Amino acid sequence: MARLFKRRTVKGSPWYASYTVTLPNGRTTERTVSTRTPEKAIAQQVLTKLQSDAAVRYHGIVDPLADAVAREASRPIGSHLVDYTNKLVAAGRTADHIKRVQDHVKEYAAHAGIETVGEFSADTANAWAADFKRNGMAARTIQARLTSIKSLTKWLTSEDKLIRDPFASVCKPDPKGDRRRERRMLLPTEWNWLVHAINEGKRVLGMAARERLLLYRLCIQTGLRAGEVRSLGRGSFHLDGSSPFVRVVSGDTKNRKAANQYIDDTLASDLRVHVAKKLPKATAFNLPAAYEMAEMLRIDLESARRLWVKDAPIDERAKREDELFLTATNYAGECLDFHSLRHTCGAWLALRGVQAKVIQSVMRHSSITLTLDTYGHLIAGAEAAAIMDTADMTAVPQLLVATGTDGACTSGVRVSDARRVLDGAKPCDTPAQNLNDSEPVSFAFRPVNNVEFATSCDDLQDVAGSTPARTRTLDPGIKSPLLYQLSYGGG
Repeated sequence: MARLFKRRTVKGSPWYASYTVTLPNGRTTERTVSTRTPEKAIAQQVLTKLQSDAAVRYHGIVDPLADAVAREASRPIGSHLVDYTNKLVAAGRTADHIKRVQDHVKEYAAHAGIETVGEFSADTANAWAADFKRNGMAARTIQARLTSIKSLTKWLTSEDKLIRDPFASVCKPDPKGDRRRERRMLLPTEWNWLVHAINEGKRVLGMAARERLLLYRLCIQTGLRAGEVRSLGRGSFHLDGSSPFVRVVSGDTKNRKAANQYIDDTLASDLRVHVAKKLPKATAFNLPAAYEMAEMLRIDLESARRLWVKDAPIDERAKREDELFLTATNYAGECLDFHSLRHTCGAWLALRGVQAKVIQSVMRHSSITLTLDTYGHLIAGAEAAAIMDTADMTAVPQLLVATGTDGACTSGVRVSDARRVLDGAKPCDTPAQNLNDSEPVSFAFRPVNNVEFATSCDDLQDVAGSTPARTRTLDPGIKSPLLYQLSYGGG
C-alpha cells in the first residue's frame, strides 16, 4: 500500500513516501523515503516514480549495473567517505593525509550545499575554486583541495559507484605561476655562524643545543623532511658499516617508498653517541611541535646574526645591521623555514657540481625535471663553461688565421713559428724575430679518421699527400685551441 505523510507539522517540512516493494524471492517489504519537497502534488509524482521503478526492477527490465550505480549515487557523501577512508588506510596513507582529504571533501559539500555524491558537478567545484581565488588563496592551496575531491570521484567511478567522473573536466591551477613561498637555501657562510651560535646557545623550545645541531646536520646531509625525521627511532640508524645511512620506512616517506639516506662518518659517529642513550622504541630526536620547527630554526638564526654583528668592528656594525645576512628572508624575498634545510641539501650538491641524476636520487624526486627546475639555476655558469670547453674544437688555429679560401697564405707565416706552435709555444708576434726563417707556408684541410687536419702544402707537401720528410703531430689529448694535426717538411 502506498501513501504520503509528514513526520513534522512544521510548515515547509517534506512529504515522506511509503510504498511496497516485491523482492526477487517473492517476499514483500515496505520502504519509506523522503520526497524532499513540501508540495504534495510533486511528492505524489515522486511516489509514483518509486513504485514504477520497483516494478520494473522486480521484472528484470532495468539494467542491474545502472540500478546499482543509481543507488550508490543516492547514498550520503559521509557514507562514501567512510569507505574511501578505509581504502586510504589500506593503501598505507598517513593519518594527516586522510584527515586532510576528509576535511576538503566536507568543505566542498558544505560550499555546494549537497548531500549525495550524485550531486557532484564540475560547475560547483569550479565555483568553489573560484571563490578561493577571489579571496586571495594561493594556487598551491587550491590545487590541494581540488586534488582531494578529484581523487574521491576517481575512486567512485572506478568502483562503479558513479557512472562517470563529474570532476574529470575540472582543471587544477598551476602552483608555479602563483607561488607565495619561495624557499632559500642556507648559505655555507651562514651555516658556519649558525654552528657557532648553537654551540654557545641553550635549550630552544625544549630541544638541547647539541641535539639541534645534530638535527640540522642530518637534514642538510640527507634532505629528510620534517615528518620523516619525526618518524626516526633508534633502529632507523645503521651507523656501523663502511657506508653509514639512515633508513626511513615506506609508510613514513612522501612517495611511500623506503629510503636509505647516506651520511658521512663524522656525523655517523656523533649520531652513534646520541642514539645510544635512547630507548629502543623512543624517537631519535626530542622535537617540538610541527608548527614550531621553523620557529626553532629562526631563533637559532637570530642568535647567529647577533654574533655576526657583534663580531664586526664597532664602526662597521651599523652597516651589518642593514644587511640581510642570516635573516629569514633574503633580498629576493625567499624565506627560510625548516624545510629549507632539505632545499639546502640539494642546493649544496648542485653547487659542488654533483650530477643532476645523483641529486635526483638523493632528494628522491619523481623526475629529473623536478630536480632541474628546483636546482638548475644554481649551476647557471655551467652553460658558459660548456661553451668554453667546446671552443677548443671549433676555434681556428693561429696558423690558419691568415689562410684564404683557396688555401694560399696571405701573410708571412714562418716555418719556425709552425715548429714553435707544435712545441707548445706561441708564434712570433713581430717580424723582427727569426728573420732568417721567413719563407711563407700555406695550409689546407684534409680529412683523417673523420677529423679535419691542417697539412702544409706548396713546396713542402702536395695536398694530395706525398709523405713529408718530417711530421710533427699535436697530442690530441691536450686541451688547446689547436686540435689539429700539422705536417711540415723541408730543411
